[in-house]
Amino acid sequence: MTVKGYRRVGEGAKGGYVGQAALDRVKGSRAILSSARKAEIDVKHAAPLQAALRASNRPFAHSADTPPGSWILAPGSYPCTPPTPAYFPPVFFGILDRYLLKNFLLFFFYSIFGILGIWLVYQLGVEGPRFLELHLSARVIIMYYLAQVPYMLVLWMPLAVLLGLLYVLTRMSRRNEIVAMLGAGRSIPRVLLPLIVFGLVLTGVCGYLNYELAPTGYYVMNNRMDEVSKGHSKVTYLDGHVYVNRRQHRIWFVQLLNTKTREVKGVEITQQDANEVIQWIAYARSAVLRGHTWILYDGKISYVDADGNVTDEDFFDKKEETNWSETIWQLGSSALNGRMMTVPELQHYLRVNSDFPQSTLAEYRTQLWDRFAVPVNVLLVVLMASPLCVVFSRRGSLGGVAAGLFLFLALFGAGQIFAALGAGSRVSPLVAAWTPAAVFFVLGVALVYLRSTNRSIPFLG
Repeated sequence: MTVKGYRRVGEGAKGGYVGQAALDRVKGSRAILSSARKAEIDVKHAAPLQAALRASNRPFAHSADTPPGSWILAPGSYPCTPPTPAYFPPVFFGILDRYLLKNFLLFFFYSIFGILGIWLVYQLGVEGPRFLELHLSARVIIMYYLAQVPYMLVLWMPLAVLLGLLYVLTRMSRRNEIVAMLGAGRSIPRVLLPLIVFGLVLTGVCGYLNYELAPTGYYVMNNRMDEVSKGHSKVTYLDGHVYVNRRQHRIWFVQLLNTKTREVKGVEITQQDANEVIQWIAYARSAVLRGHTWILYDGKISYVDADGNVTDEDFFDKKEETNWSETIWQLGSSALNGRMMTVPELQHYLRVNSDFPQSTLAEYRTQLWDRFAVPVNVLLVVLMASPLCVVFSRRGSLGGVAAGLFLFLALFGAGQIFAALGAGSRVSPLVAAWTPAAVFFVLGVALVYLRSTNRSIPFLG
């Protein structure tokens, strides 16, 4: 027996009539769900469709107008008729995100380890003869290079990210994989979101390394071999060093100052008043700092008047001074290089020597801000290079690669120029450190916007 507009399903008492329109909706739902599986879209986001399929197995309402033992579903009365979604809701870190990150990470690690390998081979070629001359063990050499790795990571991490982006995104664009992602309903910012998040993670890693480990590595690179071969370096071993204590109006001239062994020899200390008039001059063969007490050995103190004439002299074998605030580190701090100082050391230097002229402190303030601004370059590279690599033609891919390399060089050059301006007290240290980051961040956001709205990028089309 047939009923117009309905179709018989099942056999016997378990069978019944179902509206043809309802069957078409169920078939359509199954087809959409199958397409979702083929497109590797997470099935858990097809929950409305799964609910419709489950509901299709429930008994239908019985009607007295149908033959006995039949169940019908009138058109329009299907108990689960959700509207078919136009697209599947976006998922963070889904299959497409993992696929993109997997490809990027592979070539990113190739790049970073390749750069480190080239650097290591070059350094061994340059410093190898010196290692043999000093008879250094393999352990000392390994520790010497391991200490420099954090500095090299901070220095070359943006380049490794750039190379990974240029290769992976350009290859995916030429294979139309980016087009397929866009056709699945994703926007350009959503496609690039995993790379941006990973750029933020790498920025945090570089920030951690640049806090202490990277400056220490730079110090090791420039001074550790001198310490091994000579027992001191040009930073810790100061000859003919002058330090001015402007707070207590005292000038130190030290013939030999070794901040590592705390050795002070050939000391001349000039004490002035608030009007910079000399009151006395102390000479000593050597000096030792014990706790907060300075001890001078084998010297004399010459007292002078306002005209500079010596009025009295006091010779001593040993003399103690408890009111002097200088320390060994403070005496040698004026010779420190800001690039080799960690963030705590820079903060301590600026606090202890706050009486120094602003032009003298400008270098150290600029380096302090650079410790936090330089790691951001990794994120800037992601923002600038990613939209340039998302292209839809072979010609565009070459232009994107060239533009990405050009912007990277511009970012690196701008950072160096503004760092020099800040160290020379030509601009504020804060402005010097963050101006390149701010400018290229705006540029990166603009490039992402142009690509996401399908507008032409200047000079690329």
